[in-house]
Amino acid sequence: MIVDELLSCLEKTPVILREMIDSIPREPSWRLTERRIEGKWSIHEHACHIVKVQPMLTERARKFIEEEAPKFVPYFPGKSTPPDELLKMDLAETLEKFSALRKEFIDVIRSAPAKAWKKKAEHPEYLEYTLLIMVRHVLLHDHVHMYRMEELWLTREMKK
Repeated sequence: MIVDELLSCLEKTPVILREMIDSIPREPSWRLTERRIEGKWSIHEHACHIVKVQPMLTERARKFIEEEAPKFVPYFPGKSTPPDELLKMDLAETLEKFSALRKEFIDVIRSAPAKAWKKKAEHPEYLEYTLLIMVRHVLLHDHVHMYRMEELWLTREMKK
């Protein structure tokens, strides 16, 4: 199964994210928190979001292991949380927690018995949702947000 490869990639995300954030110049001082497009997140918000959702994802993994027919409620950041919640988070402190949170997630996944991998969960957003799909989704989620961060950092402002 592809699980080992996915988990190997997921183990590396905290280091990749930290290196990216550390490589972004701090001048001008607003670079990390600027919302370049109205209604879209800043670099700071994307980074904090990756870390903030990790405990929720770990709990989802546990549900696959512990429940016969897991059911999930969609998470919509900004709709069920204050719109400036991520901006108010301390970025350095949040990134510091990420390695331990991700390790806990991976440990839970590695502990999953064979029957957990065969379960189909109910998730209103998706036609199908399994533990494997969730693990792959977490990896893709990380990388989508990291790509957006790099894009915000490196893309020149378009002249109007």
